[in-house]
Amino acid sequence: MSISRLLGRLFGGQEAAPADNRVPAAPPAAPPAPTFNYNDERIPKTAKAKALQILAAIDNVEKAMEREQVPSFSRVDTAQMRDVHLPQLIQSYIDVPAFHRDEIFKRTGKSASFHLGASLDKLQERVDAMLRDLAEHDIAAFTNNTRFIDERYSNDDNPFR
Repeated sequence: MSISRLLGRLFGGQEAAPADNRVPAAPPAAPPAPTFNYNDERIPKTAKAKALQILAAIDNVEKAMEREQVPSFSRVDTAQMRDVHLPQLIQSYIDVPAFHRDEIFKRTGKSASFHLGASLDKLQERVDAMLRDLAEHDIAAFTNNTRFIDERYSNDDNPFR
């Protein structure tokens, strides 16, 4: 018998409420971010192909970032591109009813599909630039390593090196 129950019996004639020794349950985990359906038939085929190419390039950037010490904001940037910006861009295109897309052409002189493609091209350019920047570090490391091997293991006995 616990002390609180014993004291409850002695002084109040009733048992004290049992102590709750359970560990409170952890709050439920946030639900995973909804995945976007890039196979939606309302997405133009060329835009769908570009979006899938961007996703593959982002995956390559994220793999390259694992090898490098990259600032966290760069990792956040790629995650936002994949999880927020790309799906929102395409969803905003889908949300414009097909019979109202002519209004975009009237306002801008270019179709909604053109604007979607141009925006996807900008995203692709940014991802390609990120991958190029990460590759530059790899190229520099490779160049330094080949230079070291050449100097260290060269058969040339030139004392003025």
